[in-house]
Amino acid sequence: MRTSVVLLVFLAVASHTVAKPRNRFTRYPSWNNKMYPIWKDGDARYKDSWKGGKVTFNVGNDSPTLTAAKVTFTIDLEFPHTQKVQPDGDVVWAEECIINGTKYGESEPVYPGQSSDLEAVFPDGTPFKKDKKPAYVFVWKTWGQYWQVADGASSSLTIDTDDIPLGSYTMDIVIYHYRSKEKFIPLGYASTQFSITDQIPFAVSLVQVNDIVAGDLRFIQNRAIAFSITLHDPSQYLSSADTTFNWDFGDESGALISRELTVTHTYITSGSFKPQVVIQAVIPDKACDPPADPTKTPSPPSHQGTTVKAAALVSAVPVLISTKAAGLTLSLVPSDTEEEASSPSNTQDAPSVAKTSSSVNRDAPAVGGVETGAKRPVTLTGRATVVVLAKREADDKPDDCVIYRYGSFCTGIEVFEAIEKVEIVQMDNSVMATHNMKRNVLDITVTCQGSLPKEVCSVILDADCLKPIHTECNMVEPSKECQLVLRHFFNDSGVYCINVSMANDVSLAVTSAKVKIDIASGLSSPGTIAMVLGSLVLVVALGIVAFSYKRFKAYRPLKEDLIVSSGPQVVRGHVGSGSSMFWKLLNRQGTVDDCPLLQDRPV
Repeated sequence: MRTSVVLLVFLAVASHTVAKPRNRFTRYPSWNNKMYPIWKDGDARYKDSWKGGKVTFNVGNDSPTLTAAKVTFTIDLEFPHTQKVQPDGDVVWAEECIINGTKYGESEPVYPGQSSDLEAVFPDGTPFKKDKKPAYVFVWKTWGQYWQVADGASSSLTIDTDDIPLGSYTMDIVIYHYRSKEKFIPLGYASTQFSITDQIPFAVSLVQVNDIVAGDLRFIQNRAIAFSITLHDPSQYLSSADTTFNWDFGDESGALISRELTVTHTYITSGSFKPQVVIQAVIPDKACDPPADPTKTPSPPSHQGTTVKAAALVSAVPVLISTKAAGLTLSLVPSDTEEEASSPSNTQDAPSVAKTSSSVNRDAPAVGGVETGAKRPVTLTGRATVVVLAKREADDKPDDCVIYRYGSFCTGIEVFEAIEKVEIVQMDNSVMATHNMKRNVLDITVTCQGSLPKEVCSVILDADCLKPIHTECNMVEPSKECQLVLRHFFNDSGVYCINVSMANDVSLAVTSAKVKIDIASGLSSPGTIAMVLGSLVLVVALGIVAFSYKRFKAYRPLKEDLIVSSGPQVVRGHVGSGSSMFWKLLNRQGTVDDCPLLQDRPV
């Protein structure tokens, strides 16, 4: 019991010692401390490590990574706003400024170029094999291994994940800048977390035409939905695999097996559904490849121009992951054995790289896991944080020289009935006089089919239906029948386009029409035409009557018998209806004058 207590106390003290934030990056046995000094976190010298301000680091990776695939890490140095990076990689002043009493001119280098006779070496003593000496050295470390890269202000590193247990890991990096002969100054430390999985990483997008809110997983029935898969395979590990997609759309329509990345499906009923897909990739096993012909000379690796010195390291623990937050330090125990390997020189643009091996990955080649000059990775959209995975061995035993990998996806969607059709059935107009001016009022009757709308919008455009003149949107009260009357006022004559749209949470329907507005006479609707024609007929009739009356009327002499009976006849004339008098006037064949005085008759 006492022995157990002592052991626990010893482990606690050791754990505390390991977690103490001394140096974020422990140097390996052959580290050149004179050329590449090690500064502790919070060292005051970091404040003046770069002229004109602090350099920040943008570090990333393209994980999650399928086991046995390659993972790529990237880093970009971000300099103070008063400085900029030239196309050739040199950092110059972006404008004239004074730093600590010293004046610097625009486009003047922040640090002069290094001497051409400098025999630059990596921290472990491996020399650079480049005509032009890079200004920065990046030392990456994870899994008890380290990789040394000499490059510009932006750099990348691609490594293999063969024989690495599944789980989440942290890649630490220290950045050095060439400052003077045989002197590199540390600019700081950075780290990035990545994960290795045996599940195929991929993303699924669901898209439907005229979807009101993209990404809300709410769709309308009787309209196709496109299900698109995007495999996350930046290293093209699955390029030679036979990949199939088994779809189940959750509406009892049956399974769909496809090798296409995009399929479509139409839900004919409304409700909630759970579409899902299972991906199967059959990957050729490289272990089954025929052995190389020993009589042939092996071709040089694709990353020519790197010189590698592999120092065998033995870690104190199998894998001790250091994190930026906890400030853990990876402690390594040096070994007495060393191996050296070199490869032919490459083009000038490829950075120099050096890598070490460790007990974690004994079978990894000294250079094969490093690629330089690779295309920058594209991370998955929407991946906010790195998923932390428990470390375990992948079940990748070959079956007939193939490896099976799977991935699955499931989500819930809602399908609704849509506004199927919108139609303008009638347009009525009238002229309204307001404030000493005439305004034409147009009432548009609109109907729809399908689900009821929540909002209706009408847009008045010019005669070419291109330039909006007036837009108005209103909320619609629920009703049993989908019929609305929209009223618009027009102050000017002309031809206009009218677009009417109805929408609810999941659908949108649109219709349009053209109308001619004439403020003087109004629109040519049936009611207006009938009223105008009726008025014209009445005016023409009255004109004919007036003309006829004046044409045929003459002086009528009075007769003696008329004089005697004039009183009663006058009274009857006044009492008679106007319509009868009008009818008699029309039916008169001519005027008859019985007065003898005016007819030259004898009295």
